[in-house]
Order: sequence, then structure tokens, then C-alpha cells
Amino acid sequence: MKISIRKSYRLIWLVAAVFGTSAWMSGPVARADTLEELKMQIQALQQKVEALEKQQVEAKKVVASVEQPAPKKASQKGYFVIPGTDTEMKIGGYVKLDGIYSNKSAGDGSDANQFFVPSAIPLNNDPNSKNGETVFQARQSRINLATTSDTPFGKFKTFFEGDFFGGAGGAGKQDVSNSYEFRLRHAYGELGNLLAGQTWSTFQILDSLPETLDFGGPAAQIFVRQAQVRWTEPFNWGSLQFAVENPNTTYLTSGGVKSEADNDHMPDMVGRVNLNSAYGSYSLAMMGRQLRWDNGAQSDETWGGAASLGGRIPTFGKDDIRFQINYGNALGRYMWTGFADVTLNQKLQNPQISALNQWGGFVGYRHFWMDTLRSNLIYSYGEADNDLNVVPNTVNRQFQSVHANLIWSPIPKIDLGIEYLYGYRELENSHEGDLNRVQVSATYNFF
Repeated sequence: MKISIRKSYRLIWLVAAVFGTSAWMSGPVARADTLEELKMQIQALQQKVEALEKQQVEAKKVVASVEQPAPKKASQKGYFVIPGTDTEMKIGGYVKLDGIYSNKSAGDGSDANQFFVPSAIPLNNDPNSKNGETVFQARQSRINLATTSDTPFGKFKTFFEGDFFGGAGGAGKQDVSNSYEFRLRHAYGELGNLLAGQTWSTFQILDSLPETLDFGGPAAQIFVRQAQVRWTEPFNWGSLQFAVENPNTTYLTSGGVKSEADNDHMPDMVGRVNLNSAYGSYSLAMMGRQLRWDNGAQSDETWGGAASLGGRIPTFGKDDIRFQINYGNALGRYMWTGFADVTLNQKLQNPQISALNQWGGFVGYRHFWMDTLRSNLIYSYGEADNDLNVVPNTVNRQFQSVHANLIWSPIPKIDLGIEYLYGYRELENSHEGDLNRVQVSATYNFF
């Protein structure tokens, strides 16, 4: 039962009045004989009032501490604690505008006009090739959510991210709204050392990737996101990783057409070792794949492998060198060149597939002119060893690319830049094509 201070005063004085009256009427024995005794009684009553007032203040503090607990602070920068839970969450992403001019168009409505696709470089002798293409787009804009919490098995993390490089959507595409569909990039959970979901392939060495304004990147980089199950075992100066990942065999027909078999049986298997030191970060990834073709009536399969070595080497100040070297007969769709995984010999009564040797990579240098101004220069080369006894000489043989940019960050959340891109494509019959592109970009991070 709650009694306010004002009511406590009234009750005490009422009791005092009744007590005083009763004492006076009861005779000289119960009545205070002197003024000093009366003062002492009043002082005792005042002390009781103060005690009651103090108890009420303390009670209010206890109630407040129970009803309004102090909010828990996040353990990581940029995260906040979801109320009522022990889970921390972070919201991230950015808005990016790209303005792109290409001296040749990759075709009407082609995504290759908005980011570099080596296999889409128009050939110089193509009579249908169009000169000049200007595009403004914001499709690289993205949003992501990350959570983390502690468990008896270690950290539990989730991550989700998407952008707008899905198919075109909305009436009229560029005619009206310039709408594009939201696309899944990453969606995975991680408990301790175990990761399951979709993210960068374990075969892809992220730390070696250079900084480009172009969304495509170097011609012969390893670049794949896919569903997988991965185990990471850390040690003092790095980690070991093992994964099984989504398989998908692509093949080149005897007519030179690239297709997907879509009848894989075994997952792609990847192992990687990562080393970190004051002299840079380095990774070596190895991959084994079962490559399979099946048309319902006939089928064939073979095994292939590939390796990728990449890293980042610090040089002077904040500058660094980034590189990647890739080789194998199962690189195929893992390398941005877009070569097929295998060739299909349809000239045989029972068609057979053969693994396709390929190699490629890149080297790039990043230089800081000042803390807020930097440049990147990247060269990339990729080639395939095609069997011309099986495929025609109109298939792609090699690709090259050069990226050179200047990026200014007036504040940490904003990147403003300009970039020049040169792309080169050559067929087995020596027909070639090249691309010159200038791109300006503005990236605004949410946080």
C-alpha cells in the first residue's frame, strides 16, 4: 500500500492531535508537564516523518531499477543490441551512382554496358557493333544486415546482403522508372568455425582483390558467390579452410556454343590456407571438381582441378601490391574470363567431355597521394588452351584488361572517383576486339 509524503504528514499530525487531546483530558499524569517535553515529542514525530520519507525514496529507486534496466551496450563498433535479447545487430550498405561512357556498345539493353564483361567485348569486324554508349545507373546500391551473439559453441553470426543487379523490372525499364529487381548476394549463418549458406567461394581470395569503380573488375580474377558449407580452423598466424560448394558444369559444344549441363552429382571441393604477417597476407587455394554432362540419353564425366595463389603486399606508407595467379583444367566458371569448364566432342558416336586447361591472373598497385586521395592501376590476363579438333576457331582464346582510377574520399563515408578501363578480346582465328570506357562514380555509405 503506497502512502504519499503529504498524507503521511496529515496522519502524523492527526495522531498527534488526538494523542495530545487525550493526554490533556486524562489528567496531569499523561499530560506533558513542561514545554521541553512537548518539544521532544514533536522532534520525535519529525524524525519518524523523515524516516518514512527516506524509505519512500529508496522504494522508488528499487522500483525504477526493476522497471527500467540500463540498456546493454554493444561490444562491437557499429552494432546495437536488439531490445529484450542478447543479440547485436548492424545495418550497412551504400548508395552508388555510376556514369559510364563506352566507345562500343555491347548490345541493346546489355548489362555489359554497365559493368565489364570480358566475353561481351564487341569484335572489331562485327558489322552490327554500335559506336558509343552512355549509361547512368545506381544498380550497385546495396543493403546488408549482420547479427552476432555469444553461445556455448562460440560466436553465432548471420549475414544477409542484396543489390539490384537482378533482372530489369517495372514498366518500360529505362523508359519510365529505371527499376531493377533486388538480388541476393549473401545469406549465411556461422556458428563458431562452421559456416553454411551463400557467400564468396572459398576458392576466391578476397584479400587480393583490387579496388575498382567498375563493378566487373579484372578480366582474369576469381569471382564466384555460391551456396556452401565451410569449416575454418584458425592458428597463430593464419587459418585453414575446407568447403563443399555448389557444382555447376559449363561446356563448349562442337559448334562453339557455351551451355550448362545442369546434371551434377558431386559438390565442388575446396581447401585453402591463409597466412597473415607484417609482410602481407597470402593465400593458396586448391579445388577439385567432378565435371559432368548428361543429355538424358547419354552422359560423360571427368575430374579436374585448379589452384589460385593471391595476396596483398605492403610497400610504402599505406600503399600495397595485390596479385592473383590462377591455373588449372577446372577453372571454368570460377574465372571472370567466362571460359567453359569442358569441351564436348559431339563428333563421336558417344559424345565425350574433356577438361580445358586455362590460366590467368592480375597484378595491381594502390598508391595514396594523401590520406583522402588514392589511385589503383591493375593489369589482368587470361587464356584458354582450346582443342581446335573439337571446337571451331571462333571461340575465345585470350582476354586482357587495364583499370586505372583516382578516388577521393572527402569524408570516410563518401568515395568520388573517375576510372579508365581498357579491355581486349581475341578469338582463336585471331579476330579481336577492344573496349575503351570512362566511368565516374559517387558512393555514399549509410553509416
